[in-house]
Amino acid sequence: MAPGWVQTDMGGPTARLTIEESIPNLVNTIEANEGRAGLHYLDYLGRVVPW
Repeated sequence: MAPGWVQTDMGGPTARLTIEESIPNLVNTIEANEGRAGLHYLDYLGRVVPW
């Protein structure tokens, strides 16, 4: 999963998302895709990330 550009030590203070914004969306995406077959690279909003 791609959590987005998050304000962490790695993302820095100018990153677009806070941890509080990113994590709930990651959890919602995981729950929404529970039981889905196959491998999917998704972002924090459930969108497919091409790779």
